[in-house]
Amino acid sequence: MRLQPKHVVAARAMLSISQGELAAMAGVGERTIAGFESGEKPDLRETTLWEIQAAREARGIEFTNGDGIGVRLSFAKAEAAARATPAS
Repeated sequence: MRLQPKHVVAARAMLSISQGELAAMAGVGERTIAGFESGEKPDLRETTLWEIQAAREARGIEFTNGDGIGVRLSFAKAEAAARATPAS
């Protein structure tokens, strides 16, 4: 499955995080996230796409690829990630 901009937007909304927060989680620049989501930078390096995807999956997001683009939140995984993340 190739990560699409709509995946990123939907997953970020499910987690209620900003582009900046996702960028920090994935270790990429905020402009990279914004450019990808808007379609201005559709061809990110494979490693960058993996970092973005992995950052979200670690927080309970599951990407699916059936009849269309799918994103869902696993509540159990999200709760486990929240318990493992120190409060700020």
